Amino acid sequence: MKHEPELHAVEAGLRQRGCRWTTQRALIVRTALGTHDHFTAEDLLLRCRKADPQVSRATVYRTLQVLEQAGYVEGLETGDGGRRFEHTIGHSHHDHMVCEQCGAIEEFHDPELERRQELAAAKVGFRITRHSLRLYGLCAGCAKRRGGGGR
Repeated sequence: MKHEPELHAVEAGLRQRGCRWTTQRALIVRTALGTHDHFTAEDLLLRCRKADPQVSRATVYRTLQVLEQAGYVEGLETGDGGRRFEHTIGHSHHDHMVCEQCGAIEEFHDPELERRQELAAAKVGFRITRHSLRLYGLCAGCAKRRGGGGR
C-alpha cells in the first residue's frame, strides 16, 4: 500500500506522544499523506468521508492539530482567515507565496534567502532549527486583473 512506511512512522511518533491511534486517525493520516495539494481541513474531511462517511469533523480538526504540533503537517495562513495544510514527510524544505486575492499558493526555494537567514542568525549567535517564510500579496494573474502589480 502506498505511503505505508510514512504512515507507520507517524503512528509510532503519535503513540510516543501519548496519542491514540484509531482507524479514523489512520484514515485521516493516510489521506493527508496521499495528497501533494495544500488542503483545508474541510477538503480533508470530504476526502476521508469518501472512504468512511462516519469520519467526524471534530476528529479531522483534532488530528490536524496533533499532526501539526508533531511536525508531520504544516499549517499555512491564507490571509483570509483560513488555513491550508500540507504534509511535510518526504518534502524538501520550501517556502510559500500566498495570493491574498484568489488564495493561490506558490512554493519556492531560494538558496540565497536561505544563506542570508543563516548569516542573520549567526550574527546574533542564534541556531536555526527550522523556519517558515511566507510572502503575502497578489499572484501575477490577480495583479494583472487589478491593473498593476507593484507594492
